[in-house]
Amino acid sequence: MPVAPFSALVCPFDGLPLSDRGASLACTRGHTFDRAREGYVNLLPVQDKASRDPGDSKEMVAARRRFLDTGAYVSIADALGDAVLTARERRPDPVPFTILDAGCGEGYYLAHLTQRLAAAARPEPVHLAGIDISKWAVRAAAKRTDVPAAWAVASNRRPPFAPGSVDLIICLFGFPVWEGFAAVQRPGGEVLLIDPGPDHLQELRALIYPEVKRGARPPLLAPPGYRAIAAQTVTAKTSLATPAALADLLAMTPHGHRATPDGRARLAACSSLDVTLDVELRTFVRDATAT
Repeated sequence: MPVAPFSALVCPFDGLPLSDRGASLACTRGHTFDRAREGYVNLLPVQDKASRDPGDSKEMVAARRRFLDTGAYVSIADALGDAVLTARERRPDPVPFTILDAGCGEGYYLAHLTQRLAAAARPEPVHLAGIDISKWAVRAAAKRTDVPAAWAVASNRRPPFAPGSVDLIICLFGFPVWEGFAAVQRPGGEVLLIDPGPDHLQELRALIYPEVKRGARPPLLAPPGYRAIAAQTVTAKTSLATPAALADLLAMTPHGHRATPDGRARLAACSSLDVTLDVELRTFVRDATAT
């Protein structure tokens, strides 16, 4: 399938379409948004920020980029690719298909997905977009020159896209905001969520915490306006062979903020570790009668 950037961006202030002026995007009411050197745009209004620098820090993003580019999470990326291709086949219409990565991080999963889509046989184009509330994440994602996507700093609460313009939303280890998703998604569109299962990174947690509590698997409960259609548990083992990989894994997760000094010391003394990956991939579809 041909892959191209998504172009139906709208102004975060008035919802009007944004036209491309080369170095910037602008709406007819005069709101203008400059493109950064890397090609992304910042469409997050100041009033929508919970802090001066929301989202993942520059250091967290760099650690995640280093870690994911080793291929340690490729089993998760492969499962996502399979689910996306299945979702595309469920829509037989010979029309372009739009995918939004809501909480795109530094772009690893869209990069992996781009390769899968480009190798698929369907002739209809796929249009990609990635948004994240962290400017550092979007800046890193936009540097992936092999990913033809529209990148924007924006929130899942108010994705900057035209109503009904998005077919598929993917949200990995993120914060789905169903009202925001429904506002831009067509009826019959799907949402793919990937969230940690009870055994995810259990070996890392056993090192850094004095006690590890095994939580419940994420439930297959549909929010209003959506219905659940599938759930899949993805498990695998990944080998982290260097202290640097272990440090990056800790730094890129919420455990980096929660680990005690003793836990950090135990991890620093570890030269390698086999880690369990355990995630739940759930698929929801927007009700066909939704407006």
